[in-house]
Amino acid sequence: MIKVTENHYPIIKQNIQRAPIFVYSILDQLIEGTVYTDTTTFQTLLIHTKSGIYFVYGDSTNTEIDHQLAFCLQQSIEQEKRFTLFSYSEQWNTKIEQLLNEYLRKLERYTFTFAEELFDGIEEQGVPVYEIMPIAHHHIKDADEFNHTYYDEYWDSTANFLKNGFGFCVVHKEQIVSEAVSIFKSDDYAEIDIMTDSKFRGQGLASLIAKTFISHCLANQLKPCWDCDVSNTASIQLGTKLGFTDPQKYAIYTKK
Repeated sequence: MIKVTENHYPIIKQNIQRAPIFVYSILDQLIEGTVYTDTTTFQTLLIHTKSGIYFVYGDSTNTEIDHQLAFCLQQSIEQEKRFTLFSYSEQWNTKIEQLLNEYLRKLERYTFTFAEELFDGIEEQGVPVYEIMPIAHHHIKDADEFNHTYYDEYWDSTANFLKNGFGFCVVHKEQIVSEAVSIFKSDDYAEIDIMTDSKFRGQGLASLIAKTFISHCLANQLKPCWDCDVSNTASIQLGTKLGFTDPQKYAIYTKK
């Protein structure tokens, strides 16, 4: 496999038809990652983040990528690091399962398309006891879930998230009770990740903070993106309510 240099990233970005948002984050050089290809025409690609999230794309009959995939998986096992492999095609699913089924388990997820005409914006009346604010460094320090460890994994560092990402939180009596952050972002897209404290669920806070996130995307010419597990009924219902339609199924593979 050939390691692609960064000056070729714009060509790949232009030619790639459909990919997870972390792929565009790498190609726009907002997070660290590596791109491998089979030939200088970029027919087959293996793209991965520094933290161990992978995506295969292109011609699944290519054999060179088999060895690179197996090598990356073996490295992750030996170094006890993450290995999460995204696949958007049945052909790749078949190949992955033939090659690595002994080591990996399959999960299915949906990716949605945002229909702006179905999005009705933020409610005019908020709940007085809650305050919505952009996420700053002191919020990350106090967060239970979207903390420094989270941003180190998905953004390489908290500093990089604060520079190139964005998010919002709902605060109640100086406690963060709900958050919506860009788990990944590129020059064109922002993928949402939401958390609401279990003690504050059922009050519409997830919807409120998600609408804040989406409105920020639209104001900054970003397309909001929504993905979730196929079994996550609550997330599917919320996403649909917010204007995310046409769920398309894809697979991810993680170490057993």
